[in-house]
Amino acid sequence: MAASATPLGPETPEEVAAKLDFRANIWSVFQELYDDKWDQARWTAAVDRFRAAHDPATVQQFWTRAKLPTWDALEAQFRKGPPPFLRPGWTSPLLGKKVDLRWIDAGPFEHVKGTLDGWRDAKLLVIELWASCVTSLSPGVGYVREGEQTRLNCHGLTGRAFPPSQPCLAVFRDLSTLAQTRPEIKVITFNSEGIFTNAPIDVAAVKAFVASRDDMKYPIFIDTHRVAVNSIFQPGQNLSIPLAFVITPKDGVVRWIGNPEEMAAPLEYALRAA
Repeated sequence: MAASATPLGPETPEEVAAKLDFRANIWSVFQELYDDKWDQARWTAAVDRFRAAHDPATVQQFWTRAKLPTWDALEAQFRKGPPPFLRPGWTSPLLGKKVDLRWIDAGPFEHVKGTLDGWRDAKLLVIELWASCVTSLSPGVGYVREGEQTRLNCHGLTGRAFPPSQPCLAVFRDLSTLAQTRPEIKVITFNSEGIFTNAPIDVAAVKAFVASRDDMKYPIFIDTHRVAVNSIFQPGQNLSIPLAFVITPKDGVVRWIGNPEEMAAPLEYALRAA
């Protein structure tokens, strides 16, 4: 489906109806039918029914606003399914394993605020990777932590489009509280705006963003050379953000990996093991 060059106006009732129909009867249904669960006849019937139910011009407006790929590309995405870390029963290969943390001191990173000092002597080390914006992994799709689960989000279909990364913004105050009230825990965060695309980072823009916030009271560095990404994010294979690693520095063991919003209980458990 070709993109429309006509400027988009407000959503019409017909467009909203098409969006809700697509969300309920295509997007929600076929997210789970990947690999050997794929049902081609069911897909074809669902697409034919959707096309017949809505005016083509209305569908074009919805398609353009939602930044959806072509039907063929969408089918390929659904067939392939989510990456391993989004599938039931998956566990990061780093969980419970000893990791080399010398990269923290070696860098290089662009300093924004705070210091790296003290992480070796802390009972627990929390490393978080975040971005103020998320760039999609593929047309119309991005991986982002939201609430209690990781979702494969499609622009305009889950009530939020990228950017900004609202889940990243939501944890700023929690990390600040942790850094300011728990001296036995060292928090270090790494910004990587191009984490999924290798795009260069606008350092000045990130620094301005941090300066505009009053809820980021912890060490912040910009991962300009993808040191943190290559040293712990990629090896952990949990390719979503924001993402936190809870590590005991005394032995370098990764005790927990996940959404910082879900870190409270695992953190206390890890402290008992430290």
